[in-house]
Amino acid sequence: ICGGAQLVIGAFLLWTHKQYAPIVKNQFWEPFAVLIGLGVISQALCYLGWTSTSRKQRCYLGLFCAFLVLFIVILFLVSGWSVATKAHLIVPAELAIESSFSEFLAKDNTNDQTHIWNRLQRDFRCCGYNGIHDYKKNKQMGFPWSCYDPIDTKVFNTGCMHVFVKSIEMNMIRVAVVAVASALIQSLGIFCAIQLTMLLRRPTLMLPNGDNLSVRVKRTRELTPLSPANIGNPTPHSSTKPPIALKPVVPRVDQPVMKSSH
Repeated sequence: ICGGAQLVIGAFLLWTHKQYAPIVKNQFWEPFAVLIGLGVISQALCYLGWTSTSRKQRCYLGLFCAFLVLFIVILFLVSGWSVATKAHLIVPAELAIESSFSEFLAKDNTNDQTHIWNRLQRDFRCCGYNGIHDYKKNKQMGFPWSCYDPIDTKVFNTGCMHVFVKSIEMNMIRVAVVAVASALIQSLGIFCAIQLTMLLRRPTLMLPNGDNLSVRVKRTRELTPLSPANIGNPTPHSSTKPPIALKPVVPRVDQPVMKSSH
């Protein structure tokens, strides 16, 4: 479930970011791709845990537990990396957005309904880089159609730079929250794997000859009937004491019947 959630949320965040990635020069997509990769790894770990549980192999369970611990550590590292990326993206994002907006004005693409800046202003309900004053500086250029509210035809006053950077920051926080939540939930798998490993441990019994024998094997052999071959040839796991000799059977002799004379 955690792996599926990571795949779905990571793919959605990456798809949302890719729609407007050219505005920031195709940057800041790495945390979303890493979250998708962690979802794939989580699915592989789930298969390993299912296989080790069905086969009841202690070595597989130990390997699964070790990989799960490493995976949880990676999730916490990704969470910290996302928060650090959020703290340092403001300046490079502002420079990239300003450069993209300058190209938008220089090529006079305000009437192009398919241009990425018109889509950004329409979807985020913003106008210009810092606000509507960016278009007022050029007297020959009016407000583009994407700056108007289609309901009441009012101009959006909020600048797109602040809205778009805040959107990227929120996506970074979502990545960190998903990583931490997945790490906390999957930490329960470590506890379950350790408990199952302890339950699969067989109790041993010390034999008189110094060998260790599983109690399960001993109980099975106690129910197996002895054959004459096993009595004469004891198995390596049997006791070193010689077998008990059979008592001789004395044949029964009937007493003669005395006939009386008359």
